Amino acid sequence: MKADRGTLATALRRLDPAIRLVLLYGPDESASRDMARVLGRQFADAADPIGATVIPGSSLSSDPSALLAAASEVSMFGGTRLIRAEDAGEDALAAVTMLLEANAAGNPVVMTAGALKKGSKLVAKVEGAANALAHVSYAPDARGSDAAIAEIAGDVGLRPTRAAARALFDATGGDRGILRREFEKLALYLDASRDNTVALEIEDVAACGADLAEADFGALVDGVVGGRPDIADEQLSRYQVQGMPGITLLRTVARRFWLLLDLRLAVDGGISASTAVDGARPPVFWKDKPVVAGQLGQWRTPAIRSALARMLAAERQIKRSGSAGDVLVNQLLLGIATQAARR
Repeated sequence: MKADRGTLATALRRLDPAIRLVLLYGPDESASRDMARVLGRQFADAADPIGATVIPGSSLSSDPSALLAAASEVSMFGGTRLIRAEDAGEDALAAVTMLLEANAAGNPVVMTAGALKKGSKLVAKVEGAANALAHVSYAPDARGSDAAIAEIAGDVGLRPTRAAARALFDATGGDRGILRREFEKLALYLDASRDNTVALEIEDVAACGADLAEADFGALVDGVVGGRPDIADEQLSRYQVQGMPGITLLRTVARRFWLLLDLRLAVDGGISASTAVDGARPPVFWKDKPVVAGQLGQWRTPAIRSALARMLAAERQIKRSGSAGDVLVNQLLLGIATQAARR
C-alpha cells in the first residue's frame, strides 16, 4: 500500500508484523537511507552485520529468490532479523513479487531505491499489496525542511531555535543522515533525550558543531556580500568580542563567494538567477534563496574571482608570524562590503 507521512511515521516507531516489505524510494536518497536506518533500530543495530542481512539490490535480477530466502531464514539466536536490500531498481520486481506472494511470516525487508520512473511496475506492485508499504521521498521544500528538522530533532529530545535549525540545515545541505548524526551529537552534548527535551541554541551549534561552519554567520555573510558595511561591521565586532578567529570568518564569507562563482557561471551560460539558485548542490536554504539570487545580480564573475583572490592572499598573510591577523580580516571584509555597496 502507499504510505503517507503518518503511516510511515507509525511504521518507523513500530512496524506491523504483517508487513513483509517497506520500499523507500525517490529523488531524496539520503532521506530513504535515513528512514531505513531508523526502521532497522526496532530489530537490531542496523549498522551491525550480525543484526541485519544486507543484499545488494543489483544482485536481485540474477537471483530473485535470494530475497525470499533471506526473509524466511530463522536466526540461530531467535527473534526477528532485518533484511536490507539497498540501491534496488526496476529489475528487483521478480524478487519482490516472490516475497509478497509467498505471504508467509518471516523477517521484514526494507528496500531502498533511487528515483524510479513514472509508472514503475515495482512501485505499483508494492502499493497494490496489503502486506507492503511504499513511500517516495522528494527533496524537501520550505515546509518539508522545517518538518524534517523538527522530526529528527524531536527524536533525540532537542527543540532547535530557527537560527540553529538554519545553520544545521544549510551546512548539511538538508541531508537527513548527516542532520540526524549532528542532532545526536548535540543531544549528547546537552544531555537531551525524549524524556528531557532541551532547547538548542545557535551557541550550542557553535560550541559543538565545528564541522558545520561553526555558527550562524548568515548576517555577517549577507552584510559583506550584499553590500551592507554597517551590518558587516556590527557582526565583526560581535564575533571579535566572542573571540572568534578571524580566519574562520574569512573562510565563511569565502564559501558564499565560491557558491556565487558556481552559480554565476551557470547564469553566464544563459539560465536565470532563480533557476541557478534552485539547482544549486548542495541546495541553498530556502529562506536564503532570494538573498543569494539578489547577490548574483550584484556580482559578476571577474569581481567574484577578484574577491576570492584577495581573501586567499589574506589567509596566507595571516598565517605568517607578525601579521596583523584579525585586524587584516576586518579591513578586508569591510572593504569588500563597501565595494558591494557600490554595485
